[in-house]
Amino acid sequence: MELLIVIAIIGLMANMIIFAWSGHYSEVNAIKDRRNAQTIASLASTASVAGASFVVAGDIPATVDNLAQGTTPTSGVFRNREFKLPPMGTQEITGALNYLQWSGSDLIYKR
Repeated sequence: MELLIVIAIIGLMANMIIFAWSGHYSEVNAIKDRRNAQTIASLASTASVAGASFVVAGDIPATVDNLAQGTTPTSGVFRNREFKLPPMGTQEITGALNYLQWSGSDLIYKR
């Protein structure tokens, strides 16, 4: 009998823990998406200053796709150095797009 009570209590505690964790899932994803957007914006800024041409005017997804494939300046100190995003899946890039915006012709992080 005592064993059944202990098993029931463990089951209830596990249920409460799972319920508590489920509320933080979207918050964790938002933090991850913001961090990915910061990584993209930082690389875009660095590649732009180095003279790489990767910007598709007015099209953030295409610009990010160019960074994911890699871009290389053709002149200057960083000539032939590849600027490329670290491996990110489609879902991670899509989430990061919500936190990116244009500032003139520069891709920047939106808070």
